[in-house]
Amino acid sequence: MPNVDVVTEMVNMISATRAYEANITSINTTKGMAMKALEIGR
Repeated sequence: MPNVDVVTEMVNMISATRAYEANITSINTTKGMAMKALEIGR
């Protein structure tokens, strides 16, 4: 694997992981807002 820059790949992996975590947080926040809206509508 001489064409692989380990540091760059590690940075890309960390960046992807953080983006994934941010998306999960966003989805959970949206879910919480939707649940609260349903609760208010009752």
